[in-house]
Parts: sequence; structure tokens; C-alpha cells
Amino acid sequence: MKRGLIVIISVIGVALLVALYGNIYQHSKISKANNTISQVKKDKQKVSKKLATANRENDVLNSQVDNFKTYQNNKDKSQSELNFNNVANKFLTTMFTFEPETYSNRKDSIKGLISTDLYNQYFPKNTNYGDANSVTSKLDNATIYTQAKQGNSMKGLAVVSFESKSGDNDWKKETDLYQLTFDTSTNQLTAVQNLGSSFKASDVK
Repeated sequence: MKRGLIVIISVIGVALLVALYGNIYQHSKISKANNTISQVKKDKQKVSKKLATANRENDVLNSQVDNFKTYQNNKDKSQSELNFNNVANKFLTTMFTFEPETYSNRKDSIKGLISTDLYNQYFPKNTNYGDANSVTSKLDNATIYTQAKQGNSMKGLAVVSFESKSGDNDWKKETDLYQLTFDTSTNQLTAVQNLGSSFKASDVK
């Protein structure tokens, strides 16, 4: 009887030791896993900081490149050409960048950029201007090519690349060519004519 009791106690003792070892082993695995997770988080934070720094540096470099391009593009231009480019880009950005809820704001944004006659062509008096019919548009690029000045009038071509979509549909890209007429005495556009689609900058160089 005593011998059987000893065997039972021994078996229970072994079972307890095995269970204890299992708990210690499991705790060790959890501890290692937690340490690994903690290290991964630290590494991720370091990478995120490095990436943020790299992005800031990249933004600065891109800004410097853009400024240099602008300088190179403008350094040989007359003040009239610079005014033409500035007004034309503001006008095209306003007309081609909108969302359904901001569509009607264009009416006020282009005032001063275009002549009264041209303004009335775009926004006739006593006419309901309507809305964008769920259309969203954004200007990708506008390249202006100015021509010779004749008196107070200067003409130019604008290659306009933009994207638009209706509701949740996919974006559609398009490129249009416009002829612009600019009054250098008022610094306003006096005429805008769409010459067609599917042009590239190389087509008018």
C-alpha cells in the first residue's frame, strides 16, 4: 500500500514538474515574442522617422528643382509674357480644377482674370449657371506658348492636360489645345478658343 502511494505521489510529482516546465517554457516563448514585437515596433519607428526625413528632404529638392525650372523658363521672357503666363495659368487652374460642391465658385474666382465680355460669355447674366452634374475635375498641367505682341494684344497657345470623372467612375485623362488672347494693358484674357483634343506639347513646339 505504501509502495503504491509512493508511486502515485511520484507520478503526480512528475506531472507537476512537466506542467511547471511547460508553463516556464510557454512564459519564455511569450516573453521572447513580446521582446521581438517591441523591437519590431522600435525598428518601425526608426524607419518611419527616416522615411519622414527623406520625404521632407525630397520635398525641398523638388521645390528647388521647380523653382529652377521656373527661373529657366522665365529668365528670357518679357514682363508681358510673364503676366500672360501667370494669368493664363490661374484661369486654367480655376476652370479645370473643381468638385461638384465647388463648381459654382469658379464664377467668382476668375473675376479680374478675364475681360467683362469674356466673363459674360462664360457666365451670362440672368442665366442659371447650374452645377457640375457630379463631375470632379483636376488640372494636371498647362503649358503656355506665347506669340509675338501686337500693340496691347498678345496671343498664345495653351496645351491643357486634365483628368475628370463622374461620381465614382474612373478618372479619364484628356489633353486640349486652346488659343488665348491677352490684353497687356489690363492683364486680362479677352478670348479663349478650344482648338481640339488629343494634342501634346511636342505638337505645337
